[in-house]
Amino acid sequence: MAKIRLRAFFSKYPVLDEMRVKFFVNLFTCIFDFFDGSYPILRCSSKASEEYLASGKQAILAIYHGRIIGMLRIVPDRSKVTILISHHRDGEVVARVAQQMGYSTARGSPTYKAVEGAMQMLKATQQGKSLMITVDGPRGPKYEVKSGVIRIAELAQIPIIPFVCRPLAGAFASWSWDWMMGGFWGCPMLYMVGDPIYVPADISDEKREEYRSYLEKSMERLRRLGANFWHQEDDTTFTKEKKPWTQPELAPVSKTPFQ
Repeated sequence: MAKIRLRAFFSKYPVLDEMRVKFFVNLFTCIFDFFDGSYPILRCSSKASEEYLASGKQAILAIYHGRIIGMLRIVPDRSKVTILISHHRDGEVVARVAQQMGYSTARGSPTYKAVEGAMQMLKATQQGKSLMITVDGPRGPKYEVKSGVIRIAELAQIPIIPFVCRPLAGAFASWSWDWMMGGFWGCPMLYMVGDPIYVPADISDEKREEYRSYLEKSMERLRRLGANFWHQEDDTTFTKEKKPWTQPELAPVSKTPFQ
């Protein structure tokens, strides 16, 4: 209740609200700058995704809302990527931080100004930019892929590349809906990159759901393999205890909608 009252107080005074936004923008920018470049990256990519990304072609990078720490190093040139960010008040902070880091932004979400956000993303692709979308944002449930990313891939006719990161040591913000993850300074970060997913144009709603489900399972597979790589359990606190590596039980994803 205190948090709600505080937000309501700031919303009544635009000058104070702008000061609040600037404070958090500077704070988070400093935090990201502090971590950026501090951690070594271990990259596990499929052959198809490596070849596609190396070609410099456009793609839609599908990431989790709680794993946005990985966006720091997924592409060498941030100016060539546009990120979809919600119109929520906290989204304004995220958008400004992303812009200071070198990304361009589009504003919209499935619940508010979805069409406007999609049009901005499509315009960005026409300018030669790749896209980055938090597939379970802006409000979750966590790890549940929304259909918007499939629709944008269908309209833009560029592939979706699933991406999940996992640090060796860090912490989850278990009080937030997305379980925001952060790694400790200097800890290795694992990047898991899956096969490109091509969505044909003018498909039915049933097919769109099949692609959405396929993307969700693909990202779940990457997430669980990433945790297992560090001998950790998925969605638990990090542990220093080393356990024998075992192949996790994974949902089958071999049957794709385009087969």
